[in-house]
Amino acid sequence: MFNLKKHLMIGVAAAGIGLTAMSSFAQMPPPADGNGPAGRHAPTADQIAKFEQHRAKRQAQLHDKLKITAAQEGAWKTFTDKTTPVRPANPPARPSKDEWNKLTTPERLDRHLEMMKQMEARMTDRIAATKEFYAVLSPEQQKTFDQEFRKMEEHRFKHGRFGHEHGDDHGPKK
Repeated sequence: MFNLKKHLMIGVAAAGIGLTAMSSFAQMPPPADGNGPAGRHAPTADQIAKFEQHRAKRQAQLHDKLKITAAQEGAWKTFTDKTTPVRPANPPARPSKDEWNKLTTPERLDRHLEMMKQMEARMTDRIAATKEFYAVLSPEQQKTFDQEFRKMEEHRFKHGRFGHEHGDDHGPKK
């Protein structure tokens, strides 16, 4: 009986500590810079430059691994040009929280759908460019391209959100 009471008290104490910690996060003030609920903001010029540098390095590595021939250089250039992310000089301003709250649910859903259509159009262009380039590659180069693309997917998606891994069971590795 004493052992059960002891375990029950430990459980209640742990739950209390956990709830206290969670409530402190729920009461965090909004960011001082006013850039949205999570403090997200547009990337700085330094961040963009660093990203571009990293992307150029990855492209050079892929170019070397694929052993692109002189005859394939045109296709490589077209592929990299079409798959390079385009950042608008003046991106459209995101609606403020007040503006967003004034929208009805159907209006919000329409905005989400429009965004998804834009994303789908960009993805369709990237897929077409990849297929065009892939058709120019030799079977050995295609195999290398497949391996490199698989590595990129694993790197990008294996951790998932918040560092959780996604496998067949969608749970942590055992």
